Amino acid sequence: MKKRYAVLAGLILLQTYVHAQTQTPRPQQDRQATQGQQGRPNMPQIGHLFGKLLDAQTGKPIEYASVAILKQRDSSVVTGMLTKPNGDFSLENLPFGPLLVRINFMGYTSVFKKVTLTPQALEQDLGNIKLQPNTKTLQSVEVTGQKSAFTMGIDKKVFNVDRNLTSVGGTAQDVLKSVPAVNVDIDGNVTVRNSSPNIFVDGKPSTLTLDQIPADAIESIELVTNPSAKYDAEGMSGILNIVLKKNKKAGFNGAVNAGIGNNNKYNGGGNIAIRQGKWNVFANYNINSNQNWSNGTTNRTNFHSGTAADTNYLFQRSDGNSKPLFQFGRIGFEYSLDNRNTISLTQNIGGGDFRNNEDLLSTFYDSHKSITGQNDRLNNSKMSFRNYTTALNFRHTYAKPNKEWSADLNYNRSNNNRNGEYITQLQSPAGDPIGQSMLQKNTTDGKTTFITVQTDYTDPIGKNGKLELGAKATIRRNSSIYDVLDKDTLSGNFIPNAVLSNNYKYNEEIYAGYANFANSIGNFGYQGGLRVEQYIYAGENAGNKYKPTKAVPGFFPSLFLSQKLKHDQELQLNYSRRVNRPNFFQLIPYRDYSDPQNQREGNPNLKPEYTNSFELSYVKNWGANNFLGSVYFRNTNNMISTISTPIGADTLLTQFINANRSNSYGAEFTLKNQIVKNWSLTSNVNLYQTDLKVNANGQNINNSGFSWFAKINSEVKLPANFTFQVNGTYQAPTIALPSSGGNGGGGRGGGGGGFNQIPSSAQGTIKGFSTVDVAVRKDFLKNKAASVTLSVSDIFNTRQYELNQYTTAFSQDYIRKRESRIVKLNFSYRFGKFDASLFKKKKKDQGSDMNMGDQMQGF
Repeated sequence: MKKRYAVLAGLILLQTYVHAQTQTPRPQQDRQATQGQQGRPNMPQIGHLFGKLLDAQTGKPIEYASVAILKQRDSSVVTGMLTKPNGDFSLENLPFGPLLVRINFMGYTSVFKKVTLTPQALEQDLGNIKLQPNTKTLQSVEVTGQKSAFTMGIDKKVFNVDRNLTSVGGTAQDVLKSVPAVNVDIDGNVTVRNSSPNIFVDGKPSTLTLDQIPADAIESIELVTNPSAKYDAEGMSGILNIVLKKNKKAGFNGAVNAGIGNNNKYNGGGNIAIRQGKWNVFANYNINSNQNWSNGTTNRTNFHSGTAADTNYLFQRSDGNSKPLFQFGRIGFEYSLDNRNTISLTQNIGGGDFRNNEDLLSTFYDSHKSITGQNDRLNNSKMSFRNYTTALNFRHTYAKPNKEWSADLNYNRSNNNRNGEYITQLQSPAGDPIGQSMLQKNTTDGKTTFITVQTDYTDPIGKNGKLELGAKATIRRNSSIYDVLDKDTLSGNFIPNAVLSNNYKYNEEIYAGYANFANSIGNFGYQGGLRVEQYIYAGENAGNKYKPTKAVPGFFPSLFLSQKLKHDQELQLNYSRRVNRPNFFQLIPYRDYSDPQNQREGNPNLKPEYTNSFELSYVKNWGANNFLGSVYFRNTNNMISTISTPIGADTLLTQFINANRSNSYGAEFTLKNQIVKNWSLTSNVNLYQTDLKVNANGQNINNSGFSWFAKINSEVKLPANFTFQVNGTYQAPTIALPSSGGNGGGGRGGGGGGFNQIPSSAQGTIKGFSTVDVAVRKDFLKNKAASVTLSVSDIFNTRQYELNQYTTAFSQDYIRKRESRIVKLNFSYRFGKFDASLFKKKKKDQGSDMNMGDQMQGF
């Protein structure tokens, strides 16, 4: 058994050494020097170093520690090995000259010894080397520091959300509400600088919606406002990347958490990670039930011929509730094939089951505002989804610093189904039922397959240069079968409704390649890149094929210029061209009748919108404080928007269209302050002007206006291990712009949304709103292993959506409110232990076994 592991260790060492020598060519003079040392009679490689490693406290041998031999002049690696079970090491065929012996072992302080091999001293015994335990790392769950809540750079901002208390026990929506520069509406639609970003999960697109990702599974949020050619060209205002937790601490550690909230809300979950030697295994699971209510009203005036006699009125009131139950699990591992090759495999499994109920009462008035009739419509539905994501990653690093090659395969499959019914009862002006109620049933069956294959290569050139190359293929397959059945009031049978039913298929392929080159001259830096994407789309509904774009390559250049100034300051100017392609829900061509007076319809002939984005930034750092100021301009052509058109006496049809253009420009300022030792403050303000021009469906619309958005995050450390946080947001009135149409799908599947869908439109103005979230946490037990968090979202209950529209055909005021003042109490407990011999099993007749412990360091 011992011989088997010894041979295996030798093979790994030999493979690592040969790979390092063959993969990284040395400079010419270094090769000549090496050849000279190997070939000259007076410089033979016959040196021999040996010794033994012992624990300084127990005197026991230390097995499988890393012993590396380096050249003193340049620290290049000569050879190395793992110590034997008795602590011995022996290294032969070493060159003459000054050498450095480096000894590493997890849990012990590293040791460095200088030696010189000469013909007079070609064999040296280094004796018993005693390693001192690193007691700081041996503590269980010891907190020696914490990551900054906010790391700011010119090209990227990273928010470590594990510090955010107001989102504990919530979802990704709650996390993003606390992130500076990010605005989240009451439907979970995300905007950055008043436009929709591209949302990634672990750097890859996902079909999960934000409310399907638990906050406790998120490690950080990365915001890239103007990405380079290395990133996907999708997304008008950049990229939001949600990074999930993947613990890499040695030994084992994890956490469990549970929480409750008002009105039947609860959450729970946990995570665990085990890291030993070449292996890192991790898993987590979360469950979340977030029952909530909603209500809203619509006041509409319909102008027909322009005379008062032809004017009529509509008033609607909606009351609804939703009972969702989401579950999310993740398991994965990382394995180091050797010191420069790592492979990882992760599997995400998400699922949700929820019920929606809505009571929508519509009242109709004539020109004299007398009631002419009413109808009461009940919308009841049951929905479920399942989402599976498998990610396989390979990473190879070279001996040359910062040189790297990686390859990734991501496979995502999701399916969803929905069973709903609409019960409509006509009523007299007095509210009495008229005739039998009408019953309509509908079912939805949706499936999505999403595959990405990607490779990236980075190679430093010269002193400051860097070349980046990469390629990516993205393949999407979507299908949605929507069946509608009407109940015959005479026979009682259900009859298929061919007009409302559909069978829609959507295929999309994107093939991309990019090249980036960056360098610097003194304090001036530059980076130029070009991304080329081949976009192929095809849609089909009941035999009708749709192909809105030609399969021609798209070119997306980017340019970054930077100048470092004195006193830790920097200026940067950048440009990028981006694209926003219509998504599944904007393209699917069925009409949603869930609210008969506010119908919605997709447009399979939508075209992508293209944006030219310019940004000038200034950054200043001083101590623990940071300031980032930016002015920006975006020009968008073929902007995807929506337009509402009257059909019939009291009905509006909202359709997706391509607007002519949109211009947006503004200034954004982000300031992070350490006010005093225990009080940090992060403030963000965005001032912007938007001009929109629409010429479609016989309407010419020019909508423009100035607005601003502000967000502040405050954290105070209090005595007795208390922490207090306040997050405040204010959105000033702004012109109405279309939302992104969903954040990845996964749970909707098509077929109905009801009154509770916000009518995003290029027409009208959205009123301003403000909201304040507060939270307090108490840490206790040894090393702060446990904590209790009490949070209240929207403490003043001010968060709602109000849209005011006025056209020559109609005017309306739309108000929508969801439950937003929510009280939650969460408990969490963290556990863990550093254990460098976690997997070792001692035999009764031996002092130690032959399990390969920690991987070698330094090769």
